[in-house]
Amino acid sequence: MPKDSTFHLESFRQATPYIYAHRGKTFVLYINDALLAKKHTASLIHDLALVHTLGVKMVLVLGLRTFIDKKLGKQSASNFENNWRITDEKTLNTIKEVAGSIRTDIEALFSIGLINTPMSGMKLNIVSGNYVRAKPVGIRNGTDFQHTGEVRSIASDEIQKQLDANNIVLMLPLGYSKTGDIFNLTSLEVAKHVACALQSEKLILMLEKFIATGNKKQSSNHYNVNEAKELIKKLPKNKHQLKGHLNIAVQACLENVKRVHLLDAAKPGVLLEELYTLDGVATLVTAETYDEIRPATINDVGGITELIQPLIDKGTLVARSREQLELEIESFDVIERDGMVLACGALHLYTDSNTAEVACLAVHSEYQSNGRGSKMLSHLEKKSRAAGANLLFVLTTQTSHWFREHGFKITKIETLPMKKRALYNYQRNSKAYSKSV
Repeated sequence: MPKDSTFHLESFRQATPYIYAHRGKTFVLYINDALLAKKHTASLIHDLALVHTLGVKMVLVLGLRTFIDKKLGKQSASNFENNWRITDEKTLNTIKEVAGSIRTDIEALFSIGLINTPMSGMKLNIVSGNYVRAKPVGIRNGTDFQHTGEVRSIASDEIQKQLDANNIVLMLPLGYSKTGDIFNLTSLEVAKHVACALQSEKLILMLEKFIATGNKKQSSNHYNVNEAKELIKKLPKNKHQLKGHLNIAVQACLENVKRVHLLDAAKPGVLLEELYTLDGVATLVTAETYDEIRPATINDVGGITELIQPLIDKGTLVARSREQLELEIESFDVIERDGMVLACGALHLYTDSNTAEVACLAVHSEYQSNGRGSKMLSHLEKKSRAAGANLLFVLTTQTSHWFREHGFKITKIETLPMKKRALYNYQRNSKAYSKSV
């Protein structure tokens, strides 16, 4: 490969597991109207096409508010009550006109295919239909919302048929009743209901300039449902739009959507970065605890080996063969994300002396700034107490200060359990530290 090649080998290697993991999965993507109104819409559609060709089943839900407001002009400003548009007959006709125009434009962009690639002539099928059953909002606090509606149900079986036929499903904020009425809906609500009805792997909210906490490093913003609820409570009242997006994420997670990604998609390429790199760039709300500690299994041996080998090479950890790890795997716990072991630790119990040993505590070099080592140590302390130990010890050559910061004090080798003393390696000259638990 030429030295000046722009092909990034490591990036491709990192993306490959995600290509495999996402293949055949269903993602529902809400695309904010502000993004569609920008000049890089073609670039966004190109990325969506690429994701689809990599095997992802996609439902796209489009926001239209910016286009509708522009079409309505001055009339638009007075047409809202409690963030709901009051949709009279004229407004509904405008929305139908805008929806048809945007849908046609999106279909045209997908028809281009993947420019300058062997897939440039590939046909990407975009389908839409009356997949949303709706009901009227009705009269609330004296205001008649007329043709404004709410989602009643989603024709998930019909959508699934289209996805199984390798079609991209395009949805607009319009719903239909059995009486033939058409209702103006909220795009975010449509996206949430579709994701829940399909029990999609991901709901991705592609927003403009989205930042949850003012932290520019979005990859550190990962919340489980309870944490997201607490964040919503703490946000100031004027952050109503941010609260609305997070509420949608929480509701979706409570109804069987595994992960909701809130993505600042104003920068081209961020969708690919979010889906095909380990850290991603989005704020994530998940139904599961992110980076959860769990017992290691035999399938983690390879990941643990890869994690600890650099530390063995530096002399920080004692060398352990794969066979030894397999024999001791029941003593290990790991922090794993997307199949990659980010941290590990082992607890060896000495029941005859009510003591326990922390061993092979390691954190991936690129993930040591987020407290995972402390989190693992705290977990092992609790685990030792539950097993009846009242003293926890560790042997170390290079990390004594870190353990001292976590409450460990230097102790004599002679105080260790007899079984451990018999295995002590005097050539390594490790120091012993202990802590009451």
